[in-house]
Amino acid sequence: MDDLSFIIPAYNEEESIGPLLKNLKTKYPNSKISVIDNNSNDKTAEIALKIGAEVIFEKKQGKAHAMSTGFKHSDSKYVVMLDADNTYDPIDAKKLVEPLKNGEVDLVLGSRLAGTIEKGAISTINIIGNHILSFIASFLYHPVSDVCTGYWAFNEKIIDYIREVGLDCAGFEMEAEMFAKISKCKFKIAEIPISYKTRKDKPKLNSFSDGFKIFKTLLKHKLNSDDIENFNHLHDQNMNTQIQDN
Repeated sequence: MDDLSFIIPAYNEEESIGPLLKNLKTKYPNSKISVIDNNSNDKTAEIALKIGAEVIFEKKQGKAHAMSTGFKHSDSKYVVMLDADNTYDPIDAKKLVEPLKNGEVDLVLGSRLAGTIEKGAISTINIIGNHILSFIASFLYHPVSDVCTGYWAFNEKIIDYIREVGLDCAGFEMEAEMFAKISKCKFKIAEIPISYKTRKDKPKLNSFSDGFKIFKTLLKHKLNSDDIENFNHLHDQNMNTQIQDN
């Protein structure tokens, strides 16, 4: 897919980045693959470069900072975000991008909880927590079964919007912030069931502290009117540009 690119935030993922990138290269030979190395002190960047991926270095620590840098460098019509730990199956990206290409929606989330989870891939406490957080997100914003998923597909409108308004957080609450901001601005969102595998090493997510940050982020943006104002400002700018072009 020439009009599709992948953005992969990575921090010390030398065990998994190789198999993931080789799989992506095989399934999507014409797509751009960008690994955003977030201060790794292992061979993550070296392995990615050797396989042929673009490697961009982001010094500000945190997944949100890495993804913000990835979005700034994106020039594709469709962008897929997935984690570097090889827990998400690249074959599912085709399912996520299809509704975007058909013009049905602007954003597609890959739902692990509606799909197939390999035994032991997600702890019981994390499954319970994710159900609770997804219920809260559904109540506050838009129906969703897996608000914490790291597998997203965006069209250009969403990428432009995120670049314009930016991300306030730094870490794993990034998905909650993006979901809140995008939902409030009435973009069209869909979910598709995906498969999820066990990661090789210890998870970086802290169930309780990160879970609480995600909850606070969902609540914060429900009370924040700036998200709508920023969207309206961006919309007005686009309309003015179109009028001038005509």
